Amino acid sequence: MLTIQESFARDDGPRLYVCSTPIGNLEDVSQRLLAVLREADVVAAEDTRHTRKLLARYDIHPPRLVSCHEHNETDRLRDLESWFAQGWRVALVSDAGTPLVSDPGARLVTHALALGVPVIPVPGPSAVLAALVAAGLPGQPFTFAGFLPRARRDRQALFSQWRTWPGTIVCYEAPHRLRDALADLAEVLPTARVTLAKELTKRHETFVRGTALEVAEWAREADVRGEFVLVVDPGPARSQAQAAGGYAAEAALGHAQAGRAHEAGSITLGHVDEREDAWAAAVAEVRRRVGAGEAHAAAVREVAREYGLPRRALYQATLGAGE
Repeated sequence: MLTIQESFARDDGPRLYVCSTPIGNLEDVSQRLLAVLREADVVAAEDTRHTRKLLARYDIHPPRLVSCHEHNETDRLRDLESWFAQGWRVALVSDAGTPLVSDPGARLVTHALALGVPVIPVPGPSAVLAALVAAGLPGQPFTFAGFLPRARRDRQALFSQWRTWPGTIVCYEAPHRLRDALADLAEVLPTARVTLAKELTKRHETFVRGTALEVAEWAREADVRGEFVLVVDPGPARSQAQAAGGYAAEAALGHAQAGRAHEAGSITLGHVDEREDAWAAAVAEVRRRVGAGEAHAAAVREVAREYGLPRRALYQATLGAGE
């Protein structure tokens, strides 16, 4: 059924505000957020203890501050009907960032819409976007994958899908599972470009950038306490997978052609693992040359010739080298 919401056609009546709150630094608030919190009849918070700190910082005292989390959402749906029947304005907030983005609140939004109540976003801080824009990796297209699976088998299956994923992936991981997750990523996609963002907007904000293998090695010895966002560009691994697929297909030409290719100094068909190693080395060599000041196109041309690799694919795999 088609519906049209004109959020501000009326000044009165019930509405549900979905409010983004700071992800660490309490100064990351908008004037609009403060106004909404001050005018709300109810502030529904994932954790009232956490939200009280924000409200106290800006001297805001809502008539009602109630908890709303995954364990009491059913009860809150009934409360929501009562609040809306009285024409109240409800501000939904999570502990940090935007509700519904790996946080509770989806059922409240769906229920409000079913009741014909406007749902109005109050944009603001987002750990996903903050990590993405500072990662130094392609920003478009990108996929937000939420929290990584807990089981190793499931993580590795997901990472295998990323080998041919079109774009950058952003996800969350708990600190106590971070080392294992990065080790799995390094095993499946060792050459993928990775940025690990820690404690965004806080005093100890840290970015760790490198290949999946390098970041996994760093995590083995580092202090991994805090909140983490993982940004992954499978670009190099994607190009290697495409190239490996091409080499494997070429093997179907038969042993006679393979022998002629070998005699001519071309690639030895069927040795896909060796070619993947060569591809990784070629990507690293292009990055080294560009980092030393050589033009990207020239570096790709020379390295592709040395390694006997397709120049266009190598060019795409190393876009952004030296940045």
